[in-house]
Amino acid sequence: MQQDDERPRFAHASRRARGKRLALVVAVTCYLLAPLAVLGLRGPAPIDPWWDYCMGLGVAATGALALMPWLSARWWAPQYRSTELSRFIQTLHRRLSYLMLALLLAHVVGLVLLEPRVLDYLLPTAPGYMLAGFVALLLVCTLILTARYRARLAWANPGWRRWHAAMSAASIGLTGWHLWGAAYYFATPGALVAGGWLLGVPLACSLAWHRWPPARGVTPRPFAASGTRGVLVLLACASLAGAAWFAWPSAAPADAPARPWPCSRCL
Repeated sequence: MQQDDERPRFAHASRRARGKRLALVVAVTCYLLAPLAVLGLRGPAPIDPWWDYCMGLGVAATGALALMPWLSARWWAPQYRSTELSRFIQTLHRRLSYLMLALLLAHVVGLVLLEPRVLDYLLPTAPGYMLAGFVALLLVCTLILTARYRARLAWANPGWRRWHAAMSAASIGLTGWHLWGAAYYFATPGALVAGGWLLGVPLACSLAWHRWPPARGVTPRPFAASGTRGVLVLLACASLAGAAWFAWPSAAPADAPARPWPCSRCL
């Protein structure tokens, strides 16, 4: 009888866990797509569908980068006594970093294929805001590699965590410099609001959580980390679809030149 009484309670806990996981996924997805929607409605004049698509991938990658400090077990574990939740958050953090890196590389490689002159922005003579974006990409690669191979590097956890947090903050700051320094997609008031949302909301949430932590609670057990695979697929599809929606209304006029990518004003 006692076992039969436990089944409805376990099923209810499982439904609550799935509901919380779904709410987290919806929140992350809406956060990633909101800046693209604002840029599409209030951003500058379009350049070219494929060019704008690559730019949209960069914006989605920036959203994922900004979310990384918040999607960390460091913030969630002290408040919820649940190894399942901590494992889910940390696995999502790691897999989202891979998606972010793929979006960043697609952003860079796509622009280079569309306009080879973009390679000039990877040289030491490039403007500071372009070098900032390149250094941010290198920092992201370093963050992922050092996290993946920390045990092989024999890097003690306390020191690694401090360096990981410092490099994360530096990459977010350099990305902000890159976005605002380019002064094309993030030049109008609406676009500036989108950029502030993109980089400021996770930071504000992390700081607020650190200053005013929520009440401690116990998360239901069925919060398996294996569910992050489906979450990652959903976020990847949402990012690609968001970038496509951002680029869709930017069809070039019929009398546009064959190579309408003026690097001096749209990068």
